[in-house]
Amino acid sequence: MARIKVISFDLDGTLFDNRFVDSVWLEEIPRLYAVEKGVSVDDARKIVKREYDGVGKERLEWYDIRYWIRRFGLNVEAEELLRNFEHRIKPYPEVPTVLEQLKQRGFTLVVVTNAGREFVELELEKAEMKDCFERVFSSTSDFGVVKKTVKLYQRVCGILGVSPQEMIHVGDDRKFDFDVPRRLGMLAFHLDRTGKQEGEFVIHSLQELNRRLERAEVESP
Repeated sequence: MARIKVISFDLDGTLFDNRFVDSVWLEEIPRLYAVEKGVSVDDARKIVKREYDGVGKERLEWYDIRYWIRRFGLNVEAEELLRNFEHRIKPYPEVPTVLEQLKQRGFTLVVVTNAGREFVELELEKAEMKDCFERVFSSTSDFGVVKKTVKLYQRVCGILGVSPQEMIHVGDDRKFDFDVPRRLGMLAFHLDRTGKQEGEFVIHSLQELNRRLERAEVESP
């Protein structure tokens, strides 16, 4: 464990709760659709969800707010839509303290997320967390890929100048944040904030990650 240099974090569901993104994707877009098409909000929610599901989270379009604005014919700018809900941006309670502790112990911290850069920049700005991270990577905006293959993690390691064995990734999506980086030989932790999952590499908060890293450092020869 002493060889670890970089700790990489997913964004929504890992560092930030989902109230902001849910407000954008599940509340406001259906509301705007209802206004534009003259249908009820309940019907709009069903239609919008069906369209989301038809695309699926393994495609780039899923994460592209401008794509959905065009597809649904909505009369709104992406930046305006996001800013209207910035008051709902909130990191999980333990996040600022844990990030500071990890930085003080010499780890380089980065973000690796599927979220579009518009979301990433606004969330980090609003939470005053930009200075916590050496680099911030939006896989969809920066590389045009979803975190479903090891190539994304290989590119991040190359940019940072570390091997996969020198980096940890932490996130709440079992496939994107755990299975994929582990195929590259990277140590990864699946963050399950519901407490339903158990396992050697399952954690339920970032405080637990911090404790595990501390124990591993003590046990290392």
